Amino acid sequence: MNVNKKGFTLIEVIVVIVIIVILSLILIPNVMLFINKNDKKSCEKLITNIESSAKIYVSENKYTLGFDCSNTSKTITLQQLVEEGDLSSPIINPITKTEIDLNTTIAVTYNCTNKTFTNKVNGIVCENNSE
Repeated sequence: MNVNKKGFTLIEVIVVIVIIVILSLILIPNVMLFINKNDKKSCEKLITNIESSAKIYVSENKYTLGFDCSNTSKTITLQQLVEEGDLSSPIINPITKTEIDLNTTIAVTYNCTNKTFTNKVNGIVCENNSE
């Protein structure tokens, strides 16, 4: 009796499916971890870019802002940076995928000893709280 075998047996199909399931169970968590790490790095880079834009804004407007040696912080907003053209809008948080409010503030302090400015962005968190 000459039987012409075409196709796969049920056992072969089940083995392939099991292999695919095992590989996906290994790969999916690693891919999600990679995506979360990239989102956090993107958020940290966003804060660095905002701080750089604030430095440019402050260097162009330091006399208007009225810095002195009292170590008092001055506050600028993202709206001011957008209006000056130092940032583009909308600004999206890579973690939450939501638009950041343009009323978010940057505290700028002048250090008379070093003659330097320090910037601190308030209200942008680069942590994923859903974990």
